[in-house]
Order: sequence, then structure tokens, then C-alpha cells
Amino acid sequence: MSKYVASRTLDAAAMTWNNSTLLPADGALDAVAELRATGSGDLAVWGSATLVRDLIAHGLVDELRLMIEPILLGGGKRIFPEDGQARPFRLHTMQQAPTGVLVCVYHSA
Repeated sequence: MSKYVASRTLDAAAMTWNNSTLLPADGALDAVAELRATGSGDLAVWGSATLVRDLIAHGLVDELRLMIEPILLGGGKRIFPEDGQARPFRLHTMQQAPTGVLVCVYHSA
């Protein structure tokens, strides 16, 4: 499976994972748009609220998988753009874990 890494701190020498490609730090959005255009499979983002926020802002997200925790923290990393633009999504599936966590899958509308 191919892996694409968007990082502002890693360089090509740090790419020791099999089948890994480092996306350009200043061109990650363009690189993701190009990968989407190939239509060769799904892309998933793990561990970058900033990248997800930028992808949503640029219309590059077809599906959101959100885990809603039954706790209020009053802060944290934001994944939603703050530009006031509406980006409609519709609930596709939802499952509740025994802990009360809701796992929701939304598709862009």
C-alpha cells in the first residue's frame, strides 16, 4: 500500500517506511488534488488537524469520519475552517461504542 506523508519537519532521508512518498511541504494540497484526480483509491489522513482543515477548506474532502467523545474539554485542535463558509455533509452511518463514543461517517452533500 502506498503511503504519502505531508510534513513540514521530515525530509526525504527520513522516509524509511516501505512505499512512502514525501509530499512537498509547500504543495501538499496540490499533491493531494493530483492524487485524487488519478482516482486510484481512497486517501485517508491520520494525525494532522491542520492538513484536514486545509483539505476541507479547499473542497478536497468527500468523507469525514468523526468520533464524538462524551466529554467536554473546552478546547483542543480544530479541524473545521473558520472562514464562515457552509460546507454541507450528510450523515451516512453512525455507531455507538460501549463507552458512549459515537463513530459518525459523513459524506459531502
